[in-house]
Amino acid sequence: MENIKVVIVGNIAFDINTFPCRDNGKDKIVVNRGGAGYYSLIPASLFTKVGIVARVGNDFNLETLKNNNIDLTGLKIIENSPTTRFHHTYLTNDGQTRTFKPEVYEETLISTEDFPEEYYNAQYIHIATNFPYMQKNFIDMIRKKSNAIISIDTHEAYMEKEADYIKEIFDSVDIAFIDKEYKQLLDCKAPIKIIKMGKLGCEYQYKGNSFISKAIERNVIDKTGAGDVVTGAFLAMMAKTNNPKESLNVAVNLATKSIGNYGVDFLIENEREI
Repeated sequence: MENIKVVIVGNIAFDINTFPCRDNGKDKIVVNRGGAGYYSLIPASLFTKVGIVARVGNDFNLETLKNNNIDLTGLKIIENSPTTRFHHTYLTNDGQTRTFKPEVYEETLISTEDFPEEYYNAQYIHIATNFPYMQKNFIDMIRKKSNAIISIDTHEAYMEKEADYIKEIFDSVDIAFIDKEYKQLLDCKAPIKIIKMGKLGCEYQYKGNSFISKAIERNVIDKTGAGDVVTGAFLAMMAKTNNPKESLNVAVNLATKSIGNYGVDFLIENEREI
């Protein structure tokens, strides 16, 4: 097996996104391959070999994943279940305000047992947005078996209910990706913090030092998963260069490009480096 430097642990799903009044005054509904795991995975695969720990149902086409720089040892296909779906309705043109409704199938929830032994040798392991208890289970397991640098992210749906518990989990990782709105997490104990500031870009913080990677202003088509694009691209570039500034600049630039179209699959043909 080719050396896998980055592993993503997270959902692969269908995103069903509604954009009000975008189709000649009618609602435009777009179905993308998505989920936090997928939105991190595709950008990461543009720069390095990446593994994925996820489950999909019997209705998910794997050709895009098979034909790119992605190891699928950790991907399980659940034959008796459809793939999880996430419904978003965007209420503003800039994508800042939305509703979120998950359609989760029990059989497609990942388990620590899904994590392949060979993935413990990865340099970076990212625990993408998921149920907080599940994220903690993975972190505890990985810490016992791996020297990997562990990163994490979360979602507003979990922050609304479990902010204190999520803070404890963020205290235990090496890199925390934090939306600027999540003020409870800004003082977490993760040594490296990457603050996602939307259209302003991202701020990197480490041991009292910081810098900002600015985003170029762009017309928003679909900003679903833009933060996950930052995550995947940053970790893959770090595995490649070990240069935080270059890595975050590339990640922010790619995330900015991602909001100019629907989904992230279009990035494969337009942005691939390897």
